Amino acid sequence: MIVIGAGPAGSTAAREISSLGWEVLLLDKSRFPRDKPCGGGVTIRTDELLPFSLDPVIEDVVYGAHLRLRDNQIITRHTSKPITYMTQRTRLDSFLVEHAQKSGVDFRDGVAVDRVRRLSQNKFEVTDRHGDKYTSSILIGADGANGIVSKNLGYENPIERAVAIEGNMPFPNGIPEEYKGMVGLNFGLVKGGYGWIFPKEDHLNIGIGGWKINVGHSLRSDLAKLCEVYGFDFSKLEQIRGHHLPLIRPGTLVSAGGSAVIGDAAGFVDPLSGEGIYGAIASAVSIAPAVNSFLQGQSNALDDYHFSITDSIIPDIEKSRALMEIFHVLPDPFVWLLQHSNRFWDPAGSLIRGETTYSEIVNRFGQILGSSLIPISKFAQLLTGRKEQLRSPDCQ
Repeated sequence: MIVIGAGPAGSTAAREISSLGWEVLLLDKSRFPRDKPCGGGVTIRTDELLPFSLDPVIEDVVYGAHLRLRDNQIITRHTSKPITYMTQRTRLDSFLVEHAQKSGVDFRDGVAVDRVRRLSQNKFEVTDRHGDKYTSSILIGADGANGIVSKNLGYENPIERAVAIEGNMPFPNGIPEEYKGMVGLNFGLVKGGYGWIFPKEDHLNIGIGGWKINVGHSLRSDLAKLCEVYGFDFSKLEQIRGHHLPLIRPGTLVSAGGSAVIGDAAGFVDPLSGEGIYGAIASAVSIAPAVNSFLQGQSNALDDYHFSITDSIIPDIEKSRALMEIFHVLPDPFVWLLQHSNRFWDPAGSLIRGETTYSEIVNRFGQILGSSLIPISKFAQLLTGRKEQLRSPDCQ
């Protein structure tokens, strides 16, 4: 079988399937090691999905956050347990690929795929830029937003996208003390998004993101404003780059016959936080049993993967999207509660760690909120003007 894309989703899927005894070819267009625009946060629940430790590539362990509303006072909150691990994608992705290779995966970097064809229900042909062809009974697309697998096999592109821009502020002698083991989060500076400051070994990753239709034309100036608010010299920010965060539409198919899409290629990004590594690795772990059943002749399609995702990842994405819409209508009271109330801060930490889910948090507030969450979120879209913007052809 063939997996296209060697990010966290692709390398994890390849390793999981290879560990079941199947031959796996893993292709990526870039030469490794390579960097990717990403905050690099790996949540505790993501780490727990892996059968090995990420310690060799963890650069900081986060135990709290500096919370700020626009340019107002910073309120610092701590937790007794780790919230997330900080990595760099250059090191993380290479590390995950190395573990895939140890399990027997045939990894080939620098192979750019030009075309994918379905020859029959369960036979696929992959052609690279040099004209070399590869065939397989199973094809998994882990090649990110606008990936070749989705385009060529007819998978639905996300209706709307979030966008982000980030850069690295170098601190060769060590990052400021206040950011060791802490993240900075800023809300309200941009409409429908948030800013972040993430600690790394020798730099701070500083970024800002939100809905493309709201911030797509001002991201760079918004990033400069974020730096100004925190006293950083924007001119010294290095490796500035932007990227899309694709978001799946509920009901979208993620598998067809012997093909499937996982990770960013499927749009498994948390709408509220913008975090996508969990969705990448969780979907990769979920697809392995379906592939195993298919190759053993127990099924004739990867439908079990689609059903698994529909029951596990999708419901939380829907709740996250609804909460995000409500939060961004008027972030001030919600940020104040995070800053000052343990009844809000503690569940937020539990949510990020994976000790609870969006669905469980919503259910704690009773059946009335659970049943009205989606209608309230749609009303929130009207208040922000996003619902009308979503109808524009420019937003497709």
